[in-house]
Amino acid sequence: MNFFIKRHGEKLGPFPESAVDGMVAAGELRAGDLVSLVGEQHWHPISRFLEQHYERVSAAAAAESSNPDGKDASDQGANFVSSPSKTTFLRRSAEETDGAALSEAERDVIAGGRFVAYRYCWALIVSFKETSPPVLVRAGSDGFGAALRYSLISALFGWWGIPGPVWAISTIRHNAQGGKDVTLETLTQLVGQARAASACAQHQSSTPPGALMGSLGGMMAALSLALWLGVAWLGWGFARGDIGEPPPGPGSVEFEKADQNLSRAKRSAIYGNASNLKAIELADSFSKAMREACLATARQNPWAGMDTNAVIISTFCELHQDRVVFLVQIAGLQKLPATLRNSLADDAWRSASVVLTDLKAGFAGLRVAVGLRSTAKYDQVLMGRYVREFEVNNTGLKSRAEGGRSKAKLYPLFVPIEQLESWKDE
Repeated sequence: MNFFIKRHGEKLGPFPESAVDGMVAAGELRAGDLVSLVGEQHWHPISRFLEQHYERVSAAAAAESSNPDGKDASDQGANFVSSPSKTTFLRRSAEETDGAALSEAERDVIAGGRFVAYRYCWALIVSFKETSPPVLVRAGSDGFGAALRYSLISALFGWWGIPGPVWAISTIRHNAQGGKDVTLETLTQLVGQARAASACAQHQSSTPPGALMGSLGGMMAALSLALWLGVAWLGWGFARGDIGEPPPGPGSVEFEKADQNLSRAKRSAIYGNASNLKAIELADSFSKAMREACLATARQNPWAGMDTNAVIISTFCELHQDRVVFLVQIAGLQKLPATLRNSLADDAWRSASVVLTDLKAGFAGLRVAVGLRSTAKYDQVLMGRYVREFEVNNTGLKSRAEGGRSKAKLYPLFVPIEQLESWKDE
């Protein structure tokens, strides 16, 4: 039986199998060699070939010793050929491995390490799926750190395209299963095919997946769920007007100046647009009406936690010839449930009509707006027309906007009358 040797990509031979013992003794066979028998297409590490060779020699010697040819036991023992251990050849000195020391990568692989490729994806309308460069997972590690890093990329950035969700799930699952072992391919690129095959043949068992690696899929599922819930919350907040500031517009500068009086107030206070005593009077009456409404709400709903001894209310009145705006800030409003906030907004709208009637400031067609806010942000804005006979079915209320961005509804009502007239002239 003849065989070929491949060394550094060069094919040597053929050599007869009877010459193996002499080649081993002379150091002509090296640890990185690959061997193929004549007529075969596959190459095997030299260690496997030597193991099979000595098994055949031992079997032949055993068969010869059992042959009844009249030889005594001493002759039979003399014909027995001892077979070296299959690892004897692999324990040769580093100088016999092509005259060069093993590389660090080879030593890591032999010790039980491996090279692994992980997958990840990212998306921006269109999704892209990538494979990581080979990652060396050393002996004693199951690769959790690298698997987590690449899974995080998919979990955070892989959903936002087509077919993003499908690829995000598949890449995370692939990484949670340990990735793809690319040890032989990577070592072949680093040290050549022969040395790579030899190192892989000596490879010790790798570390099995630990508890963290086993829970990686669940961890990424929880993170992805939290991410989607956060995005949904942001979308809901923007749609409802709770998040972000509205863009500036006509009257926004004047509105912000007026609103700063409330946001800076540390205790109950009343304000009105400059040099307008009627506005101050309206703000004062409106403040008293709202205090009574808050006290009534606190007494009727003791579970809400409103302090009847420390109700802090600040009001502002913007009064013009054709419109009036009441702003009211109630400390602790944001802590109340939506039903009570809506009830206080209804009370504020009713109080505005009553105050305008009592002080003889209202007339048919007068535009009225009420802005209800906490110390942090606006909660609601109500707009409509003044009605003298305020009834349940005739309140004059035309619209209600909710959320922090609702204050933009008030901007146009703060445009000075002089500016409106100049716009008409233009």
